[in-house]
Amino acid sequence: MAQKLYLLVSAVLMAVVSQSALAEFVVQGDGLRYSLSCLKLAAGNETLSYAPWALMALAVLIILCSLFTLFLVFYQNYALQKRMTIFTMLVILGFILTYGGFFFYYQSQLEAVASQITWWAVAVPVVVLILQFMAFLAIRKKEATVLFEASSFRLRD
Repeated sequence: MAQKLYLLVSAVLMAVVSQSALAEFVVQGDGLRYSLSCLKLAAGNETLSYAPWALMALAVLIILCSLFTLFLVFYQNYALQKRMTIFTMLVILGFILTYGGFFFYYQSQLEAVASQITWWAVAVPVVVLILQFMAFLAIRKKEATVLFEASSFRLRD
């Protein structure tokens, strides 16, 4: 039961992150405020770059993997569930590293005077990583319980 909650909350949190602004850059020369989201880098209504689409692809992959693992809970395929949670944790680490790469790249390219990371843009993926790890532990515990119950049951002649 706990792994269902962890997986569902992690999918919802990544959906929120994928639709929000992750950072802002202020450039002194033109006075514009640039906003970095999972899909684009924009200044007001004008889009400067669609390069951050990789962040959106990783966020969608995390959401789909979490929902697929949640779907596997109903079939009690514990080995595949554990593999999927490990894979999802690796994709989350990739999301965090990619986000850091885009942030520092755009900060240097725009020669930003001030740059601000949205606090939850870093916190939420870390929380999702922790939730995935907790789901992994819950799946492992449930598997051990099922194996113990199966091994302790004996039929006698």
